[in-house]
Order: sequence, then C-alpha cells, then structure tokens
Amino acid sequence: MTPTFSVVDLFAGVGGFSEGFLRANRTEKDFQFALKLLVDSDPTASFTFKKNYPRIPFWTADIGKVGAAEILKLIGMKKGDLDFLIGGPPCQGFSQNGKRWLEDHRNQLLSRYIELAHDLRPKCVILENVPTALSAFAKLFDEQIHEAFRGYTVRLAVLNASEFGVPQIRRRAFVVALREDLGITDFALPVGDYDAMDVGHDSHTDAKAEHRFVSVEDAIGDLPELAAGSGFDGRSYLGESNSIYQKNRREGSIALFNHNARAHSRKFLEKISLIQPGQGNAQLPDGKRFSDNYFSQAYARLHPRGIGFTITAHFRNPGSGRFTHYRDNRSITVREAARLQSFDDRFIFHGLEGDQERHVGNAVPPLVSAALAAHFGRILAAA
Repeated sequence: MTPTFSVVDLFAGVGGFSEGFLRANRTEKDFQFALKLLVDSDPTASFTFKKNYPRIPFWTADIGKVGAAEILKLIGMKKGDLDFLIGGPPCQGFSQNGKRWLEDHRNQLLSRYIELAHDLRPKCVILENVPTALSAFAKLFDEQIHEAFRGYTVRLAVLNASEFGVPQIRRRAFVVALREDLGITDFALPVGDYDAMDVGHDSHTDAKAEHRFVSVEDAIGDLPELAAGSGFDGRSYLGESNSIYQKNRREGSIALFNHNARAHSRKFLEKISLIQPGQGNAQLPDGKRFSDNYFSQAYARLHPRGIGFTITAHFRNPGSGRFTHYRDNRSITVREAARLQSFDDRFIFHGLEGDQERHVGNAVPPLVSAALAAHFGRILAAA
C-alpha cells in the first residue's frame, strides 16, 4: 500500500511551499502527500489559495495566537501523528548586545513556530527563510537551532533555487529536523541537477554555454509581447511553447492569466528604452541615468540568455531590481514573475495587483519545495 504523508503548512502565504508538495504527487509513485491544513494571517493569500484549491483547508489566523491543540483538532490527529510540518516564519536577526536570538522579540514568530513543532511533534520539520543562517552568526545560529529542536536530528543548508531548475538566483536557508525516534542519524538536504548560479556579469549575459540553468527566455519567451499599461488576461496562448520549462508550466492550464503590464510615464519609457539586455541604470550615459545613488541592479534589464535575479515583493517597480523585461519597455508582469518563481500557469493569482506582487515575491519556489518533498518523502518511506 502506498503511504500518504500528512502535511501542515504554517506561515503559508499564497501556498508556494504547499504547491511543491502537491507537485511531488505527480512524480512520486512510492508515496504521496496530503495537505491537511495551511495557516496564515493574510486573508488575500488565503483567498487566492482557496480559489486554486477549494478542497484544501486554509485557516486565516494569527499564528502567534494559534495553539497546537487547535491545529490537531482541525486536522483530526493526535500529537506525534503528523508527518510533515513546513513553513517560513520571519526571522529578523540577532541583537547587537549578544542576546540569545530565540529570545529576541524580533524573532518571536520563529520561536513560536519551533514551540508549535514541539507541541505537534511531527516526524519531519522543514523551516525556510532564516536569514541569520546566511550571516556572520552562522556558527552561533547552528548551535542554537540544534538546541532549540531537542529530540530531533537537525541539518541546515543554504539552497540556491537555480540548482533545482528555477530560472532565478535565489538563496534561502533551510533547516530540516527529523524526529530522533525514526532512527535516522545521518541525512543531507537535496542537491539539484542544475548549476548554482551566482550574481555576476556572466550570469545574465551569455553564460548559457558554460553553465546548466533555465534561462529567462526558456521561462517566459513564449508569453505575448506587451506595451506598458496593456494586458493579456484570460485568453488562449498565442503560440506553442518553445522549451520544456514552458511546456511544463502550461500543463493543465486552460488559458493565460495575470499577464498585465504596469503603466509607465513617457519620460520613464524614454529612459529605459536606452537600456540594453543585461545592462542597467549604471550603464546609461551621463545625463541619462535616473540617479547615481541607486544600487547596481536598479532599472536593469533581464537578459534572455541569462538567469533571473531574486524575485522580490516589488518586482513591478523597475527601480527595485533587475525586473525590466529583456525585450519590452516595461517591468515584468505577475505571470512572468510567477514563471521565474516556477509556479505553473494554472495557479491563478487573485486580488489587487499589489497583493499579487507580494504573494509571488514572498513565495517558496514550488520546484525547490517539490525537491525537498520528494527527497524527504523517500527518507521517511524508507524509515
């Protein structure tokens, strides 16, 4: 009989982490995943997820005020029954006075997540987006996270989404804790089939010849051209897919949604029209730059043969990063950003465009999540 692993997603946002576990169900034959509950305080994220998955429970609640007993009652389980607890609680970093980071009020949601993990006692906990693990405090963080997850064997690593076929440079820290009674004393995090791309000139020009990654054009090259302020929403695709990545993203989609370009002023369009693919504000001639005070990726164009840079919650603002389309004079659309995050086209984003932008930018890329799900699903299935 094929085992089915139960999953609860806390700080779920729009459900990118959960989407990866659901996607793993399509590729894994020896086990499956059942999403029992998602929890997040954002009603707009809840609305979007429920529109896409009306049969999966989503509780709109402040996780700082949620108890384990309430979660167990909602999912119909007892302490220790849950297989996977996943989530990305915010962690703001360390105090400068040396105070223990889990006692820092800025990290209270991370601390609450760990408390809930102990109260729920799942077999596997996967924690995402812990920026302290990327800092100079990594050794101290490593020591304290092992201490915090008492009764669990803990491993942590920084994963780059590009390694898993996501067309984007995106580094995030992942902490994985396996319950000690499972008898799994040694394990590692998954390794992707692609190269870990780094920020640099070669990563957004013609690095394709030397590195294995999914390029920007591989990801969004089939999407219709748009002028600033125009849209292509709820309509059939204009042509065929041009890459395996595009074909996979289109699977199960009845039409193209969320492909609406932000309007820009005429003066703004004149300036960005001078920026070549792979270049930005810094390369504009004197008198043409927006300012000399912007960081290097401001007002930068993507390069079709290069890889995308980290999608943030502000990708519709060209001044906030490398978010200008490589061909069109405009910032990328919600659908293009979703493609760069590895969401399938059948996942439709709802609400105000500002909400959609935030939901896409804050999500765990589903392809990264799917790799974690498959990897640790195999480990649990063999235990």
